[in-house]
Parts: sequence; structure tokens; C-alpha cells
Amino acid sequence: MKKLNILAYCLTGMLTITSCQDDRDDNPTIQHPDSFLMNVSSDTYNLKSLQTLDWSCATPDYGYTAALTYSVQISMDNTWTDATDGQAASYAALETTYTTPTLPVSASELNRALIILNGWYDEDNFPTTAQTVYVRTMSTISTAAGYEAYSEPAEIHILPYYEKVSAEPVVLYVVGDHQGWANNESAPKLTATDDAGTIFRGYVWLNKEFKFMTTTSWDDTNYGGGSGKLEAGGGNITVSTPGFYQIDVNTNSLTYTAKTCTWGIVGDATGSWDIDVPLTYNQESGTLETEVELKGGEFKFRQDGAWDISLGGTLEALELNGGNLTAEAGNYIVRLYLSDSTYHATLTPVE
Repeated sequence: MKKLNILAYCLTGMLTITSCQDDRDDNPTIQHPDSFLMNVSSDTYNLKSLQTLDWSCATPDYGYTAALTYSVQISMDNTWTDATDGQAASYAALETTYTTPTLPVSASELNRALIILNGWYDEDNFPTTAQTVYVRTMSTISTAAGYEAYSEPAEIHILPYYEKVSAEPVVLYVVGDHQGWANNESAPKLTATDDAGTIFRGYVWLNKEFKFMTTTSWDDTNYGGGSGKLEAGGGNITVSTPGFYQIDVNTNSLTYTAKTCTWGIVGDATGSWDIDVPLTYNQESGTLETEVELKGGEFKFRQDGAWDISLGGTLEALELNGGNLTAEAGNYIVRLYLSDSTYHATLTPVE
């Protein structure tokens, strides 16, 4: 059992022995529950005729009475694989969270999650019979990270109904102290890379604290959290070092990654396909840029001096691993725009 001592120290002096005894009795350590039970019905849930599914779960044993947050996750095949780079999770996490083990799950929220998880966007091919679905509850404790606990998965039967699910939001806004917490269209954006609008990638200069917003209004869903985990309405996310970051977000599995990265321009036009001309972030323009003398020829942009991620195609609409770009010989200011809704670049001749 993983444990975390809640008290950092005991009182010193004449009461040392008594104080330490009280620490054992009144201030127990946090225990990490292996699992707990979830209560659902064996009846088929007809989502179109329901407003809520009144589920509940046992309170997981953390060794003491703790403030917990509960969320509901669903899977079609009882696998619970987290998302990887470019690959969606095998399960979906419902957006609404709860502060008690009573779980009045919204039928419409569950229906939408099923559509997105299964890609049921075509009405002609939408299932017309009850589907077997597996459901579990995740609990988290507010006083310590890394103590997620999961209920035993329960098998249920659900009859979904067709509704047109938009891929919105196609962007997530990254709002924070890097841009004065301005919640407007000028905020850097992450772009959806899947049809359902649940997997996002983008590049942002970060200072320290930030959050993800689905719109430019704080009244709508926003995500905070930490340690790679997201929570709707959660606290500010932090990074330890200011810099230019690649950010990946999955709003299905409520996970994110943020890692520093570099970009450069490379090719015949720069004189080498092996050695990059580095681009430097300009906070005023919000772009990666450099002044460089280009030869007539081909070039591309690439990340971290490697070919795992490169951009080509056309300057106006750069594509991941797209074809080579071309430039005429001359001196240019090269600007690469990665922090808005489309990747693009400009080459401005220097007189």
C-alpha cells in the first residue's frame, strides 16, 4: 500500500512522546485503495427516455475521511488503456465530476460520450439495439496527487440514440500568465487532430501557470489540473521552466503532456539537410523566427533537429510531414506560426 505521511513533523519538547502517539491515532497516513464497488442496475438503460442514471459507489478507504472527487469512465470492451501520442484512449471519461459517492449521471452526456468513443457519427449506421458497455468510477483525493483509485468495472446495457455530435471545440485556448490571462481570440490555440475534437496538439510559449478553455468564456468548460491529469474546472496547471512547449491534450481521457521543444529550418536552401538553422521565439510577434540567407532550393521545418515531426506542403497551410517547400535565393526573415489555429509560415525578403 502506498502511503504518504500527512504530518510533516511532530511537536517537539516535553510532549514529544504524547504528540507522536496522537499522530498515529488522530492523523493517520493516506492509504491507496486497491478497488471499491460501483452500484448500477442490470436493466437496460434507454437513454432517450431518461434524464439521469442514478448510480452510486462505495466510499474508497483512504485510511481517513478525505475530500474526494469522483468521475465516471466507460469502455466498450473492458479495456482501460490510456491515450498515447496520436492514439485515443480505449475508454472515455465523462466530463461531470461529483463530490459524493452518489452519481446522477446525465443520460445526454453519456450518450454523447458513447457516440464519440465509438465514432457513431453516421445516422445510417447508428446501432439500433442495446449495447454492452463497461463502466467504472475513479476517485481522486484533493490533498495528494497520484492516489487515483478505480472501482471494479460493472457491465451494463445501454440503448443509445442518434444525435448529431459536433467536432467542436476544434481548438482549445491556452490562457495563462504568458499572455496576461486574456480570454479572447488572441490566446494561443491547440488544434484538434481527430474527427471528434477530443485530441489536441499545439505549441505555446509558457511562463508558469495556464489552463485550457473550450471557448473564450470562463462560464463554459475549462480544464486545469497537474501531473498530466486534467479536471474540468480544476486549478491552474504549472510548468517549472519558462519556454516553448509542445502540448498534447486528450479531453476523453482527461490527460495532457507539455514538453519543451525547438524548431529549425533545414534543406538545400539552407545548405544542409542535416544541420538546422535554429528559430528563436519572439514573444512580441508570437512566432518562431530567424533572419537567414537562403540559396535557391528546397527546405522544410522540423522539430528538435529530427524527422519525427516536420512541416512542409505550402507556407500558407503547413502539413505534418508534408512535401518540401521551395525558396528563391536571397536574405529572408523567416517566421513560423504554430500558436494559432493553423500552422503557417512567411518568408519576408530583407532589402
